[in-house]
Amino acid sequence: MAEPVALYRVADGTVHLHGELDAAGVPALNARLQSLRGEEGAECTLELDELELLDAAAVIGMLELIRGLMADKMHVTVLHAPQTLAHTLYRVGELERHGLRLIDPREEEPYG
Repeated sequence: MAEPVALYRVADGTVHLHGELDAAGVPALNARLQSLRGEEGAECTLELDELELLDAAAVIGMLELIRGLMADKMHVTVLHAPQTLAHTLYRVGELERHGLRLIDPREEEPYG
């Protein structure tokens, strides 16, 4: 099991997630992120540059987290998403929904 994902908010309100997320860590992260839920129309920016998704359950967990924020009528911006999450958001049609912006998704390095 991976260490719990570190989460911190900077002065501009951006929420940074740092670490490795796997299936076992999704419920704890989801519980910690409940505090992000805000007023209708509020902005939520997630910086994922230092987050690694270790398995499919982690990708689905992040997808559900983003959907939950959007269900609360929040505007969500995702910065530097891992390629697997960016691709999943595209494949399930989330990028067509109003209120979600994906900025500069990462291109993963091939194993070599």
